[in-house]
Amino acid sequence: MGTYGREELKNQDLEDLVLVLSPLVGSMDSQVLKWALDLGIVDIIHWHGQPMTLSQLSPSLSLPCTNHENLRRLMRYLVHMRLLSTQGDDLYNLTSASKFLIVEDSKSLVPFLRLIQYTDTDKWHSLGSLLEAKGSDGEDVWSYFAKNAEHSKLFNEAMACEARLVTPALIDGCRDIFRGIKSLVDVGGGTGTASRGIAKAFPHIKCSVLDLPHVVETIQDYPDVERVPGDMFSFIPYNDAVMMMKILHDWDDEDSVKILKRCKEAIPKEGGKVIIVDIVLDIEDGQEITRSRYAFDVIMMLSTGGGKERTEKE
Repeated sequence: MGTYGREELKNQDLEDLVLVLSPLVGSMDSQVLKWALDLGIVDIIHWHGQPMTLSQLSPSLSLPCTNHENLRRLMRYLVHMRLLSTQGDDLYNLTSASKFLIVEDSKSLVPFLRLIQYTDTDKWHSLGSLLEAKGSDGEDVWSYFAKNAEHSKLFNEAMACEARLVTPALIDGCRDIFRGIKSLVDVGGGTGTASRGIAKAFPHIKCSVLDLPHVVETIQDYPDVERVPGDMFSFIPYNDAVMMMKILHDWDDEDSVKILKRCKEAIPKEGGKVIIVDIVLDIEDGQEITRSRYAFDVIMMLSTGGGKERTEKE
């Protein structure tokens, strides 16, 4: 919009127009990020070890590049998203946010991003075939994963990369909750990323992971973490503490109460602890972080059929 067009629109109208158009921009952000991951742009610059020009970058892309102008425009968008930086007109480097997009970085979120992006182009409401809450035969998402090893692997990798980010913050920021605990079971702990982190930080705590049999059988053998196949709705093994990291948000209130009753049965009446790690909606941390929380709530609504992020009161 030129200068004349800006003058014709009132300031409030312009703000409202931007607000209405923001979902379109958001969808383009997601698509551009997917292209960047598919092409391997961030990893290529990372392994190069220094800023790269387009002519240096293009031969290493996962697909042949014969149109450098289109690549330049894609890179310009990534710079505007602050996922890359630029030095001059044709020299590109990583930013502090890039570490989350490097596949082999300890803070990589690539598996999680792949999980969210695994979707039919026409059916975002189902999160694609991977995360449909109800399949054609009425099965829930967990039954679907049990029968589809490739999709289950993608889901577990996504949860593991999230746990690698959350667990250090839990350990460093909430050390007091682990005081007095000698044993802990990580309910729905996937491949054991969180429980291994806790066992390393607190060697005196005997840690175990309870998850469905098809998940537990994929966990590597770790001497400091016991693997327990089972269903949390039926039984949770007795421990000083039960931890559920991003578990209750998968379930509606009725099922969450059932899980919590099993937790109560699994801990001592005196000194037992239930540690719940989940998003809390009603915390004001700025518009973008709040928006991301509500976005996760919608994702849970669509992908699980009953799950939700909750307020502190809920």
